[in-house]
Amino acid sequence: MTTPTAVELALASVIDPLLGRNLVELGLVQEIQAGDDGRVLVRLLLPTPHWPAAAALNAQARAMIAALPGVATADVQWAAQPAWTPHRLAPSLQAPLNLAADEPTAFTPQGRGQRLLQRLLGRQEKNR
Repeated sequence: MTTPTAVELALASVIDPLLGRNLVELGLVQEIQAGDDGRVLVRLLLPTPHWPAAAALNAQARAMIAALPGVATADVQWAAQPAWTPHRLAPSLQAPLNLAADEPTAFTPQGRGQRLLQRLLGRQEKNR
């Protein structure tokens, strides 16, 4: 049986060709599931939604996992949520960036309808 730790070590050898760092250091590994039946599922995050190296990283990650002893199937998926932030980087990569200690709250842009509704509600409050 393969363990999540063994899978993480294998993923540490997958280097992003654009950033020159491995998936683990970049904080792209979101979840690892390793079953007793030899099935391994890995969910990765992309630094941006349309990351140019996504297909290459997926193929490399799948190959590295499949090469581990006891792995019957390796499934590598991309997760859209939560969004990747620089706070997911390894501490050694965060230090040169001078990141704040706490990760800022996620920004969720409002839809046009939500903004319009807030304006209308604000006008109603003023007219009372």
